[in-house]
Amino acid sequence: MIVSNPKFSKDFLLTRISKISISSYASNSFSSSISFPLKSTKLFSTKGINIASSSQRPRLHCHKIFFSNSFKIFAYNDFVEDKGLINLEYLSILELNGKGSFELLQGQITANMEKVSSSNAEIGAICDLKGRVISSFYISQNLNENGYFLIGEKEVMRITKDVLMKYQPFYETELSLNNNFKFYAISKSDLYNHFSETNFGQSFQKYKLCWRIHCLDKEFHILGISDSEHFKELKFTDNKDLWLYDEIENQNYEVNSLTTGLFTPHELGYHLTPRVDFEKGCYTGQEIVARMHYRAKKLPELLIKVSKGGADPLSDVIDSDGKKIGKVLLRAKKGDSNCHLLSMSKNYAGQDFDL
Repeated sequence: MIVSNPKFSKDFLLTRISKISISSYASNSFSSSISFPLKSTKLFSTKGINIASSSQRPRLHCHKIFFSNSFKIFAYNDFVEDKGLINLEYLSILELNGKGSFELLQGQITANMEKVSSSNAEIGAICDLKGRVISSFYISQNLNENGYFLIGEKEVMRITKDVLMKYQPFYETELSLNNNFKFYAISKSDLYNHFSETNFGQSFQKYKLCWRIHCLDKEFHILGISDSEHFKELKFTDNKDLWLYDEIENQNYEVNSLTTGLFTPHELGYHLTPRVDFEKGCYTGQEIVARMHYRAKKLPELLIKVSKGGADPLSDVIDSDGKKIGKVLLRAKKGDSNCHLLSMSKNYAGQDFDL
């Protein structure tokens, strides 16, 4: 299917399309088409500003395109003009060692620990008794393969340690905050150029002087580096909007120190990813999360909205009647446009709103 008319109707809807080819807009015509797959994704416009949404599986499964109110199309390769390592200085590790580590984590986190291996990492979260997300993180085996790394925001990892320490006496495991690594985001192309041994079929991989972790269909991978002196030949960039845009496009939100305990997994879209496994069994808050998932008539949903105006994270989304219908989770800036990830409440029914 070729989208050839930039004048979308207000409630233009695309659902269950396996592939769309969209061309760059120039002189009222389209040329140089690029293709990307969608899974149960809806695209509709609000006041001429296009929004990507899905209450089923909202992920765009490649990293190529989004829309603005002028229907100018940004290709991802245009967005990453300056490739290089992005310093993710806010990340740290909570490390668990000991043969009881698996059982402790399996009983407390939302993800299935059976899927974590020497070549596969997962994403997970911990909820409180009310089913609200206390922390979120990447999960991998540690480098000795006798324990696990939880990788997330520094303060969130401290909170996570405090939560898990309540159960630590019942398991043969030790918990410690590991500050031996610095974290950087690296693009797929830079990985290919500088780490030729990369196996992109693995979401966790050890190299000679560092290690890599990856989730979802993100353009950027995370490198854990103990000594950055060995990587002087690599280019570095301070443009964190590249990382944030990649997070937004893949609708991936990691809880931080300001949002711990504020959202349910469904409000963050966690139920649409491996971050929440509905078949693994019990964990703290599991009954409430499952009840919402299976019994709620309408679930919250995530939206991606690009506009000239920008709204700060945790700002309310207000409709034209002054009603709160959501929260801003993330914002990434590109030129004079802003890309937002929004968590829309059950009150949202497709009505108009501005940011």
